[in-house]
Amino acid sequence: MRLLSEPRPEYVEQCLSCGSAFFYFGASNKVSHNDQYSDEARYERYIEHANESSMAQRHEETLETLRLLLTDVEDPTLFDVGAGVGNFLAKARERGFRIAGNEVSQPAIDQCRRRHDIRLALGDNLQAIAANFGGHDAVTMWCVIAHVDDPDEFLRGARALLRPGGVLFLSTPRYCTIDRVALMLRRLTRDRYRSVFDRRINEKHRRQYSRRGIEALLLRERFMPIAIKSEIGYGLRMESYLDSIGFPRFLSKPIGRALEVSAKAGFLPRNVLNVYARAVG
Repeated sequence: MRLLSEPRPEYVEQCLSCGSAFFYFGASNKVSHNDQYSDEARYERYIEHANESSMAQRHEETLETLRLLLTDVEDPTLFDVGAGVGNFLAKARERGFRIAGNEVSQPAIDQCRRRHDIRLALGDNLQAIAANFGGHDAVTMWCVIAHVDDPDEFLRGARALLRPGGVLFLSTPRYCTIDRVALMLRRLTRDRYRSVFDRRINEKHRRQYSRRGIEALLLRERFMPIAIKSEIGYGLRMESYLDSIGFPRFLSKPIGRALEVSAKAGFLPRNVLNVYARAVG
């Protein structure tokens, strides 16, 4: 490992073998994600800033690929881990999947029920949930594995939710050009400007995976990678990203619009990994 961020007491290290980056809490207390998402007003703000049009397109593409990988199943079952307000599950239901999912956020569960009449399981112990919801043809997770304390254990839970030969899909933040530039900027300013770096990997997004890093994780937990693709996928509106790093408000709106156009044209860094893998053994 090499140190990317000096302890404050939190710090970031990068694996010299695979290039993935990891956030550590040092001497400070860990942050519970369950607590972060239990505040209804905070969750409402998150929904307000979501880039729904971009996510809708990504949902469609993912469901189409899952259908191609599950051609031998007439009515495939799909379990979405960390399903949020249920937009992906609702789209999957429209496409003929039988659906289920879970959430750690009660506000999200309530929103999902109100918006789509979908009832989610509360909790993040996937092994326990699998006792009642196991044997699925597909398990999906959107920007979830970057948040968890123990990704190996989390993938074991995903395996428990799947039938043998079932397909796992996950999308997760990728260590990419944005992070390298942010690190260079931090060092050139002697740590005075680090908002982009801190925005990318922090107590919420605890891991930025590389292709090699996510592949190694999958193989350890007996998943055979089918495809690992680096793609453009920004979950929030660009204006919101700029606001979050302290950009002047009068500039964040026009620059945000320009960045949205650039993202659609494929000109921005490929910031996520979209991963398909099959449960083996």
